[in-house]
Amino acid sequence: MDEAAHRRQRVDLHTHTTASDGRLRPAELIALAAQRGVAVLSVTDHDTTAGIDEAVAAGQAAGVEIVPGIELSTAVEAGEVHILGYFIDSHDQGLQEALRSFQERRLERARAMVSRLQALGLQIDFDEVRALAGEGTISRAHLARLLTERGYTSSIDEAFARYLARGRPAYVPHERPSPAEAVQVVRAAGGAAVLAHPYTASDLARLLPELIAAGLAGLEAWYGEYSEDQRRSLAELAEAHGLIATGGSDYHGEGFRKGRELGGVDVPLEAVERLRRAAGRTGR
Repeated sequence: MDEAAHRRQRVDLHTHTTASDGRLRPAELIALAAQRGVAVLSVTDHDTTAGIDEAVAAGQAAGVEIVPGIELSTAVEAGEVHILGYFIDSHDQGLQEALRSFQERRLERARAMVSRLQALGLQIDFDEVRALAGEGTISRAHLARLLTERGYTSSIDEAFARYLARGRPAYVPHERPSPAEAVQVVRAAGGAAVLAHPYTASDLARLLPELIAAGLAGLEAWYGEYSEDQRRSLAELAEAHGLIATGGSDYHGEGFRKGRELGGVDVPLEAVERLRRAAGRTGR
């Protein structure tokens, strides 16, 4: 395969749009993906499928295969775990009912974090956060962007480190379903469930068997921020448990975080086909 053909086989299975906390509209994301030689892309917005229809239409026009996806936020005692869903039926009624509940909890959490920031003397309000999010799902990334734009922090990373990460003064825990319940939500919507950025799980050795029992299909091994050694270790862990090693950049926009460049992770095309089979999908 020549270099141009290789670039055209790029795969990115973890991206975000303005439907949640990304900076590009779905069509803009697809246009950039096509420009960068991404052949297969999944839109995996946080707790919403609102960007998928636009992405699919843009993908058809640009010649980029769009895998309908989602990233579900879940809660465990020691923090958060995210579950990715691939080849989901984005219009599934049960899924949409679950997402409405998730969105209500997100709003409550965002209000509580804004209140904590105000108590620390930072001059922001909830309406500003909503305006920044637009029609998208509000997340801590919106708070981090606002803090950075106001000059309270110099970067997104600093905003998390000083205020928004677990254990920091403005952090509010999720009231969320368990990771196993999220796996079941994905499966009920016809999708294949994958554990996102596994090293954020505080007790992976304990969590993984629970998720496999619930129907987990894969592990996100080829993740944007991880080193090559970490990626190889996760790919080996996936193989040892009979799981699919997937991957993606976790792209939110240019300059969001180091290592999260769109199409910047070498994800095997085979992962897409294995996910398709795991979700019971055939053909394109």
